[in-house]
Amino acid sequence: MVRIRILCLVICICLLGTQAYALSGNTDSEYTMKNNLEKMYGINILIAQEDEGDFIDCLQAIERSLKKFPHNIIKEITDYYLKKGIVTNVIIDKTENIKDLFTGYRNKDASNIYIKVLDSSLHSGSCFISEESIMHEIGHFISNYLVKTSDLSQLKKEFEKLNKGYMYGTWDSDYCQVFINKHSANSFEDEISDLIWYAETHPSVLRNMDGGDITTIHKKIKLLAQVLEDNFNSISQNTKLWYDAIPQKPQGWAKEIIEEMKNASLIPEEFKGMYEAYISRKDFYRLVINLLNNKIGEENLTNYFGVIKYEECVALDPVKGVFIDEDNIHEAYPMELLSTEFFNNPEGFMSRLEIAKILIYIGSKLGMDITGYEVIEYRDISLVEETERPYIYLAASKGLLKGDGLNFKPYDYCTYQEAYIILMRFYNII
Repeated sequence: MVRIRILCLVICICLLGTQAYALSGNTDSEYTMKNNLEKMYGINILIAQEDEGDFIDCLQAIERSLKKFPHNIIKEITDYYLKKGIVTNVIIDKTENIKDLFTGYRNKDASNIYIKVLDSSLHSGSCFISEESIMHEIGHFISNYLVKTSDLSQLKKEFEKLNKGYMYGTWDSDYCQVFINKHSANSFEDEISDLIWYAETHPSVLRNMDGGDITTIHKKIKLLAQVLEDNFNSISQNTKLWYDAIPQKPQGWAKEIIEEMKNASLIPEEFKGMYEAYISRKDFYRLVINLLNNKIGEENLTNYFGVIKYEECVALDPVKGVFIDEDNIHEAYPMELLSTEFFNNPEGFMSRLEIAKILIYIGSKLGMDITGYEVIEYRDISLVEETERPYIYLAASKGLLKGDGLNFKPYDYCTYQEAYIILMRFYNII
């Protein structure tokens, strides 16, 4: 290993807050956004009205919704239909009736996704309202594909065992013990679609059911996740599909430090049961802000980094028709900490390289010495741009992220429990 003194890294770090970690504007037209979505997901977006400019918010809502699903899963489905000469249309139309937002899935048009937006609403609110409906429609889209292409007889038998005698097509107050909602009790197919919808959209609601204990619904989600893993090339065991919707326990190597962090109020209560799932960018930044508030105080945090506030938004439950919080925690985010990746996809997972970059940046702002590091000859370092390698070397030299001795694994995602350990190391050195 060679000790290197550097000045260029200091310059890069100083620029990090204004470039790599600053909000970048999006000047793409509605037409460009529409074309990009169509190409990426193999869909054909049809807008009934001629004026597409009215639909920019809806296109953004579609993009956010599609990004929530595992990478390439939608493209696998649309490719399947395309090979049969069927184009998947995403059909957008306006309505003046709020009930039309949730008109239900058209089984006769299994390859299409129908989206209604309010003709008159509170500007972008129309698409915030419809985003829940979009997720619901996509859940049906995936469910219908599974029914069409897979033998689900064994899954249905397992579900019926878990239903404890409660029959599809009927409803009683006790059914909530085994069904996520009344709509999912209509049929096996509806239950699949609703489980997909809830697991992707409201994992925290599912995870905290019954005080965080494993329930019948969690068992169904595990079984369904295995079916998707078996039927989609883009999903594997490493995907950890819907882990965040199922209560988890920390592994032995992490228990002691996690308990220490909880006692120091470094892990908020809403993260209960989050250990083996991959951590989202949004949640990682929440943990970082909470850690910095504890370490240097909220006032100093604002002085160091500046603050941007996210507004509370709501959505309509397409089954119950009631307003729900889309996000029950509304933080004030320091602007300079937010990466381009965060703004592009806050629900996306944090990679080890992203974590190294943001922690070194924060450390530099708080006075951590970044003028020297050890060059570690990781076998996979060639995967990383030369300008980003110093962040890895610094993170390793500071003991924040250590790799496995041979590889750093820069693009591997971090689980929640791994993120807790990394942040505790960071907390102890700043």
